[in-house]
Amino acid sequence: MIIKKTAHSRFITILLFLLSSAFIFNASAQDGPPRGGNGGEGNGGQRNGGQGDGGAGNGGQGNRGAGNGGQRALIVDLENAQENLQVLITNLNIEPATTDGLNLPTINDEKAQLGKQLFFSKNLGGEQSAACVSCHHPMLGGGDNLSLPIGVAAVNSLEQSAHDLLGVGRFNGLDFLNLPTVPRNSPSIFNLGLNTRRLFWDGRVEARRNGAISTPDSAVNDDGRFAPDDNLPEGTTLAAAQARFPVTSTSEMRGDFFESSDNQTLRAELAERFTDEDSDFPSDWPSAFNEAYGDSSVTFDRIADSIGEYERSMVFIDSPWNDYLAGDENALTDEQKVGAILFFSPRREGGAGCANCHSGANFSGFGHQLTAYPQFGPGKGNDSGTTTSNDFGRENVSNNTEDRYHFRAPSLLNVAMTAPYGHTGAYQTLNEVVAHYSNPRQAIDRLFGVEDEQAFATGTAPFCELEQIVALMEKNNQECADLYPNAYANSIAAVTHLEQARNGDVEARFPLRGNRNLSDEQISHVVDFLHALTDPCLEDRDCMAPWIVDEDDVASFPDDSALIAEDENSGAL
Repeated sequence: MIIKKTAHSRFITILLFLLSSAFIFNASAQDGPPRGGNGGEGNGGQRNGGQGDGGAGNGGQGNRGAGNGGQRALIVDLENAQENLQVLITNLNIEPATTDGLNLPTINDEKAQLGKQLFFSKNLGGEQSAACVSCHHPMLGGGDNLSLPIGVAAVNSLEQSAHDLLGVGRFNGLDFLNLPTVPRNSPSIFNLGLNTRRLFWDGRVEARRNGAISTPDSAVNDDGRFAPDDNLPEGTTLAAAQARFPVTSTSEMRGDFFESSDNQTLRAELAERFTDEDSDFPSDWPSAFNEAYGDSSVTFDRIADSIGEYERSMVFIDSPWNDYLAGDENALTDEQKVGAILFFSPRREGGAGCANCHSGANFSGFGHQLTAYPQFGPGKGNDSGTTTSNDFGRENVSNNTEDRYHFRAPSLLNVAMTAPYGHTGAYQTLNEVVAHYSNPRQAIDRLFGVEDEQAFATGTAPFCELEQIVALMEKNNQECADLYPNAYANSIAAVTHLEQARNGDVEARFPLRGNRNLSDEQISHVVDFLHALTDPCLEDRDCMAPWIVDEDDVASFPDDSALIAEDENSGAL
């Protein structure tokens, strides 16, 4: 696959031929690649087993790529990017992101306003040391800017209690070496209302075809499938269903509070803090609930509903890409247009094939794929043969080995603002992410500085440059390799499983098909395009102010439990 300048007429002829004769997938039609075995790539391309030795290289190898068993090259001319991208958009019927039909609230809606205050309330944390915003702040990409979250009992670098400190410099005060105990990266809450299918990395909160929602509280049917959660009130949104669970996690928000109680009992106890009937928790919350719901009754169902409405109000889709689709030819650079062509073009025609999983206007079908992202951290207790600090992802929900190492494909809207990436936040840059799809094993070897199958042998492993890893090393004077000694083995276990799935040696529902062989220049162009998916509001503190509780809101907050976020330098977020 080569990005190469050539005569305009020749390029247009070739591209039109590719588009008219070869593009057989619709960017919005498919949840993930076709299932298992040694069959096609998902776009009807190369087979799993027979990859050739020839690489597409970085240029100068002609018009057809020899790599990946004869994969065709996509010739992209920067000078004609506008014209050719328009052809691609027309052929694939690519449409802009929209909220049509979703009935989403605005941040000014009364329930969303109540939800915002609750989202910033530490009284929803069992030990009052964490709030929802601890892991999902609007100025941290809707996440926390950490690879792995720090929930309850946060401290700073001096071991001082620091519940309001968010992002880098926030440490786990319960662990001797301050290692995070939350096993997965905090997903962004931006545009959560556009997702009507599954939430959490493993999709454990899931909308069913009949409109019901299954959750971790659901009973399991005789066929092994989760039944609808009968605790959910009628009309519960997917966002509200998800909001019921962080408070139940001991490492995220609960701590040891009512540790032996079931989830429903815990939620009821937390809701009592907002009734103004407990002398330990005086507040004006009943008045706030009255404004939102028409009476002052406080229940956890209403707490979750209003938090869900706050999250669903966070719609940020006014990106350069949407402007371009609306007719502004100058909204994208030529490099971004080339990146878009690569992004949407199938692999068998020399493209990156990204749209196969990141499909539609939201850039995700919200399905689960086996892509072998790096594994580190406490994991989910899964045994990969040598350690129980692994994470089998979707399999933990479905109890089906075909879902092993499958994780939900996130939306790519605003992805440039949501680093670090992956379910463990192991990649700091989008270049690393795109390169991973070119060759997962090679990318993981690079991440962990591997030489002769020995991790951390080079002394310059990118893993050791992750901001959270650097902070941990500096705080406790630790070597990078000692922080997570099983990280490389766990990551290679995931890669090996992917390779076995490609070869048909194990069953896997949606494995990543074949290596991409993208050049550095092509990776750069794809990343350029991903930056065009950012809503500029996210980079403007004034624009984001309606979604943030800060010092100016303390006087009007219903109690004294507001989390007023600050960074490691005591600056306001």
